[in-house]
Order: sequence, then structure tokens, then C-alpha cells
Amino acid sequence: MPEHLHRKGRWAQWPCAAAAAMLLAGPASAPASAAGPGPGATCPAGAIPVRPGMSLQSAINAAPAGASFCIGAGEHRLQAAIPKDGQRFHGEPGALLNGSRLVTEFSREGRYWVAEGQVQRGEQRPEVICLPGRERCSYPEAFFLDDVALVHVSRLQDVAPGRFFFDYRNNRVYFRDDPRGRKVEAAVAPYAFRGGARDVLVENLTIEKYAPPVQYGAVGYNRPSPGWIVRNNEIRLNYGLGVSVGSNTQVLENHIHGNGEMGAGCVGRDILFERNEIAFNGYFSGVDPNWEGGGGKCALTQRLVVRGNHLHHNNGYGFWTDIDNSGSLYEDNLVEDNLAGGLTHEISFSAVIRRNTLRRNGPVKPVWLWGAAILVQNSRDVEVYGNSVDMTGRGNGISLVQQDRGAYVTVNNHVHGNTLLSATPDHGASGALADHNPEGLRAGNNRFDGNLYRVRNPGDEHWAWVDGFRDWAEHRRRSGQDAGSRVEVLR
Repeated sequence: MPEHLHRKGRWAQWPCAAAAAMLLAGPASAPASAAGPGPGATCPAGAIPVRPGMSLQSAINAAPAGASFCIGAGEHRLQAAIPKDGQRFHGEPGALLNGSRLVTEFSREGRYWVAEGQVQRGEQRPEVICLPGRERCSYPEAFFLDDVALVHVSRLQDVAPGRFFFDYRNNRVYFRDDPRGRKVEAAVAPYAFRGGARDVLVENLTIEKYAPPVQYGAVGYNRPSPGWIVRNNEIRLNYGLGVSVGSNTQVLENHIHGNGEMGAGCVGRDILFERNEIAFNGYFSGVDPNWEGGGGKCALTQRLVVRGNHLHHNNGYGFWTDIDNSGSLYEDNLVEDNLAGGLTHEISFSAVIRRNTLRRNGPVKPVWLWGAAILVQNSRDVEVYGNSVDMTGRGNGISLVQQDRGAYVTVNNHVHGNTLLSATPDHGASGALADHNPEGLRAGNNRFDGNLYRVRNPGDEHWAWVDGFRDWAEHRRRSGQDAGSRVEVLR
């Protein structure tokens, strides 16, 4: 079996040079979103004012637990806050927390521009897997030119327009783009709000250009804490994750976009992601999305709810539950144009995936059953129903996959009442495949029924069961699946 079928990352490698170039250049700008702070955001009466230039942490230290703060309109640079229990942080319209330092002095050395005195050092995560040519993806020291992150290269001779090299020994940053008359920033502060306290509210803020390491959040950092509400913020251009949260947390109506590794992460019980736009994450860090990346990923959760979100154009999956999640609910999400796939439930337990609209998720040329709009991998007791899946031109449909993942097996999954479209001839498949213990998958009470498949030609191999791909007639004859399903031939 090909090596890629056994990798932790499990999705098809880039099929063409153009896609690889997209990873280096990053995505196009995200569209405007209704999520994030709006013009009507206000602070409550009695909130402690924090104006630009004031220390947010000093205000926190001087206030009791449960105090409210009004973060004033304007730019607040290099604020890194550690809240107390129950404290509440409200932003006025235009309030911006910026974790970067302006870089204003440069010298010229041959073809390079040089910024001296760059002493920032973030935590490195040596276990991270980087994309080829992006060997410094575990270094969180991002560098921005006019709000666009430059690519961090590991050798001075690789510096070209749009790239930079950090000489850590001599505290110098080298780049090629002419900085004169432009805004140059270096990400310095590791977080905007660090976890540890309980029941904290963060709302109506723009939070950008912080330097959390890979797998850490600009909000939450490396201590996902209980009872937080993260609401109506724009969280963008942070190195690792935009937000990382713990038990009994609500992440509501935020615009989380353009973060280096991933948009959001979580661990714990009773967590809600609702009405967020999570988009264009996972590009500029250079972290291999086969290892981790994309819109969001949660592990070790109970009763996670992902509802009514717009998950799109992420370099990775739209949202991913991986490792011992149970009671997960994905419903009423719009999931489109994510490069690895749509919604993924891996080495986990019970879940319901329903009423989602999924379009154009996965690679252009998916391999095996990877790159699916909905992927259930080595998981059990998952019900997938009422979803609308369009795999025209990209990705697969609804996939059940079994590999050698120890005690985690693909059993008792029910896929029913979904509508699946592929208007591209001989492209896109749904079903179940195993490269380990296929008879266990066959006998595992996995069921497809009552689905509608809309295809150009039912003689194409749009269906898979246990050990291979088949056309509609052969699929039903040999698998015994989809007895109550039907095919609609597109004209």
C-alpha cells in the first residue's frame, strides 16, 4: 500500500507545481465577513478604561477578579494579558491589539535590506513537521510587510522578494523588498490573552500579529481554560492558532482568518463553536498540513458542538476532531474550498454530522478515499445524514476509512439521507475502504442507505466498499450497501 496511506497526515500530496506555489505565496485575501467586531460594539457602564499606550496588564493587576475593562479605540501594541477569574474585556469600535513591533530602521547590504536589533525569541516546537523549503516553520518570529507575512527561509542565499532570513546569532533580519514608505512589523508578543483564569470574556476586538508557537493560540495560548466566551472578534495573522480554548467555552461570531498554522483548537468538555467564519488559515507558517493545519482541530473533547460556521479556504481540513472525541456534533455548517477536506472525525467515538453544506473540499486529484467532504477514520458510532455534498472537480464525498490504528476501528457508522453531487465524469467517490483488516470493516455494521447520488454516468466508479472502487450496479451487487439509495443521472 502506498506510504501516504499510513502517514499521520493522510491526504493526497499536491498534484501540480501550481498548488505548491500557492502554499508559498499564501491565499488571496479573504472576503468581507459579517463575523467579527461591528460598528455598534460598546462597552458596559463602569468598565475600566484602557486607552492606547496604557498597560493592559497593569490595569488587570490593579483590579479584582470579575472586573470589566473597556479597551479603547485605536492600536494597542505588544499587550500580553494574563486575566484573573471572571474578568471581561470589551473593545470599543476600532480597538486593535497588535502583537508586533514596528520596524523603522534599516540598512542596505548588497541586495539585502537589514533590520538590526531583532532580539525576539519564541518557543520552538521541535516535533513539528514542515513543508519542503519551510524548515523554520517551528520558529514563530513572523515578519510582515504591509500586513502580509513574509516567508521565513533557513538560509540567507534563499532570500528573495516575499521572503526573509532571521540571523538569530547576530539579531538581524534580512529581506529583499524595499521597506521605504511601507509598514514593516515583527511579531513579538506570544499571546494577547493567556489562559489560566476561569470564566473570562473577550469580545469586540481585533487581535493580530501575535507570535504564539505552533499549536498555541493568540487567545488562550497553551492553557485552554474553562468557561471562556470569545465573541465577535476578528482574530488574524497570528503565527500558531488564532484561539485555543477549554471546557465550557463558547467561541461565537468571530472572524478567524489568515493565521499561520490553524484557526482554532480546543480540548475539554461542552465546547461550542457557533456562527464563526474560519477561513484562509494554515498558509504562512509553512507547517505541513498533513501533520496539522487548517480551520480548526479539537482533541479529547466530550460534547463538542460545531454549528452554523462558515469554514472555507483553509490549508487543511475545514474542521477536524482527532483523538478520543465523543458526543461530537457538526451541524448546519457551510464548508467549502478547504484544501485537505471538509469535516474529519478521526480515532474517536460517537458523533453526529448533519445538515451541512459541503462544496469543493479536498485536492483536485484525491487518492484512495482521502480528501473527502466528510471523512470518518478509525472511528465508531458516527451518524452522517442530511448533508449536501458537491464534489464536482475536487475531493471525494463521504468516506469511511480503516487503517491499523490499534484499538480504534471503523464500526457502527450509519450514512443515510445525504445528497452527493459529482458533475465531473469519473471523479469523486463515497463509501468505505480498508488497508488493514478489511474483513473487520466489512463485518463492522457500517451502513450506507437512503442517499441520493447525482452523477454524469452511473457506470463510472463513484463507489467504494472495503477493497476497491466500483460502478453503481456492481457496488450494490457486491457490497449489499445503498439498497434504499438512488442515482440521478445529470444531463
